[in-house]
Amino acid sequence: MNLLFELVASIVRGAVKLVLLVFAAVFALSVLCAGLLVVAVLVLRFLVTGRKPAVVTTFTRFNQAAQQFRPGFRPGFGPGAASVSRTDSADIVDVEAHEVRAVLSAPNPNKTAD
Repeated sequence: MNLLFELVASIVRGAVKLVLLVFAAVFALSVLCAGLLVVAVLVLRFLVTGRKPAVVTTFTRFNQAAQQFRPGFRPGFGPGAASVSRTDSADIVDVEAHEVRAVLSAPNPNKTAD
């Protein structure tokens, strides 16, 4: 008798697992289909209107704003900089700054006397 109860219990356990697996698969497929439907509708909408989706423009602006904090960033040399010639780091020379004072009382050699 005990063997019969164990057989029935294992069959019921297997059936419950199978039913739960089928429900999970149906749920996952329905979420995927809903997502694909939303994406298809949005793509058609943006193709008809000719405007980029707000998500694309938002992430584009975010990436451009975050570009300055990435290693190797040089102002004026990013993808947004138009017609800027790129130079190697060997072409850049650091010099010490010093103050240049104009002497107002010195005679101007280019000036002609009347």
